[in-house]
Amino acid sequence: MNWGEFIELIERWSQLCGVATLAAAVQMYISKRKFTFTHYFMSVLMAIFAAYLADSFCTYLMLADSLKTGVIGVSAYCAPHMMDGLDTFGKYIAKHPSKLISLFFRGK
Repeated sequence: MNWGEFIELIERWSQLCGVATLAAAVQMYISKRKFTFTHYFMSVLMAIFAAYLADSFCTYLMLADSLKTGVIGVSAYCAPHMMDGLDTFGKYIAKHPSKLISLFFRGK
């Protein structure tokens, strides 16, 4: 990696962080500050990365462009909600591990 590629990498990451910061600020303003700025910022980053992964997956499967747009939109919308759900599930399991253990080792 030479200096030109490194500078381009820094420019792209700064653009990504700038867009994520603006989107998180707008989201925070619209929702009347239900969560912290970090929560919104991470949600935006998850949505962007989910959209990128969905685009790569659609390219790999050679899907039509009309279908690709819908898949990217749905995955970008669902990613932060799925992560919140997994976080809530993890907190529940951390508080009640015996329920999970009894679910797996139930004798019938």
